[in-house]
Order: sequence, then structure tokens, then C-alpha cells
Amino acid sequence: MLPARILFLAVTGGALTLTACAPEGAQESADDFASRIGASEGASSPTTAEVEAMANQPNAPVSQIPAGTDVKFLQRLGDIANVDLGPRTGGCTFQEVGREVFYVSGHSLGGKGVVRVGGQLVTVDAKGGLGPIWAGTTYSAPGISISVAPAAGNQARRPANMVVTDAKGETQSYSGDWICG
Repeated sequence: MLPARILFLAVTGGALTLTACAPEGAQESADDFASRIGASEGASSPTTAEVEAMANQPNAPVSQIPAGTDVKFLQRLGDIANVDLGPRTGGCTFQEVGREVFYVSGHSLGGKGVVRVGGQLVTVDAKGGLGPIWAGTTYSAPGISISVAPAAGNQARRPANMVVTDAKGETQSYSGDWICG
């Protein structure tokens, strides 16, 4: 058996040889990378100030929508690590011009989603399981209703429209992509 140091050098040397044999121009451009991962054209990267503001936003949902918040205007989700979305067997996200504004996970009985409004994360619920989530359904919580209508088909990424309705019945429409996995 080879000592670990010799084995490491052999593996590293092999990797360097493979890299050296790669054809010129094989490195993809930033635009190619963005296209491959699904970044929308026209989407811009957040500024340093926006990144700092997102880092300072809470990542745990509130139990009710803060008073005076216009729920129709969704913000970039940011960090949702502390949001309990329950059991998951899949999920979808709504992306508008490269910014994720809605995420939902699902299981056999229903789904739970999250949006950011007024700087706060708010959770919404849906009935019907993963099938209706993929096909588009309505999610709700006191004071907010979100209806997603993706294009027909079974593709993981489809164009979609989303309508957010507040407690007064006023709406705001969004166009983007419904991305499921």
C-alpha cells in the first residue's frame, strides 16, 4: 500500500495533468454560467448596500403581518434558514427578474410557503400536496393570499404569473418563473 503522502501527490499530479490538457477557451464566461444556472437576463446583482440590508433582515417568520405593511409588494426572500416549512418532499420558488420572492415546500397533504413583506418573513399555507403546488395553487395566511399560475407542462422551470391579494381585496401581479424540484 502506498503511503498517504505519495498517494496525495499522485492524485494531485493527475488532476494537474488533466487540467493542463483542457482545451483553450474551455472556461465558461460569466454570462454562460448565469445562463446555465438559470439567471434571468436583465437581472442585476445586488449592490453592497442591498447585501448588507438583507443580512440585517430577520430570518424567522412573524406570527402575524406587521401593522401598516402593504403585503402586495414582495421583497427578495434572503435568508430563510429559520423558517419551519414542515415535512418536505419537494418545493418550488417564484423568481421575478432574478430575485426569489416566494418559496414553498410540499408533502402529500399540503404545503407551506414563505414571503418577505415589510422586511419580515411571513408564512402561508396551501392544501393539496405537491401536485397542486407544481401545477399552481393558492396559498394564504390572515391578511394575504398568493395565487400562482405557471404555464402548462411538467418542466422544472416554467413561466408563471403570480397574484398577491391583501385583506382589502387589492391585488398586485408578478410575472416570472416557477422553478420546482
